[in-house]
Amino acid sequence: MTKLRIENMWFRHFIVLFIAIAIAEVYVLIGVGGLIGKGPTIALIILTGVIGVNMLKGQGISVFTRFQQKLASGQAPAEEMVEGVLLVVAGAFLITPGFITDTLGFLWLIPQSRDWFAKKLIKLGWFKSVKTTGFHSQSNHDPYQQNSSQQNSSQAKQDDGVIEGEFERKD
Repeated sequence: MTKLRIENMWFRHFIVLFIAIAIAEVYVLIGVGGLIGKGPTIALIILTGVIGVNMLKGQGISVFTRFQQKLASGQAPAEEMVEGVLLVVAGAFLITPGFITDTLGFLWLIPQSRDWFAKKLIKLGWFKSVKTTGFHSQSNHDPYQQNSSQQNSSQAKQDDGVIEGEFERKD
């Protein structure tokens, strides 16, 4: 019951924020259009979108490269995953007409500010890390065992938490 209330509250905040940003965008667009004219305002919106998408491509490749490097070295690429999410949101903001969303999108394209936001979001708990400790059986029952009477006690294995296997690392 409490979880449902929290999710509904989050959804309400999201809707209010979405409407507030849309109203602010219209207000700013009308103001800029009044200052420089309709044509230059539309040209400026298109220009920021084109520049932003080109920058997004380069930053996306950079984050993906760091993601692969961390995976190859055996580290968890948590920060790179959050930065990837920020880049997706930045891309959506950059193709949305408006100056406020473009500002936020460009802010998340700058590596230093994106890194700061990613660390802050992780610290605030918006993105939780997943810890894997292996597979543990809650009981000695083997779900893949067809019939316990078909196997004798000498063939039964003890669950010691070890999974046997082979692997090969290719660099």
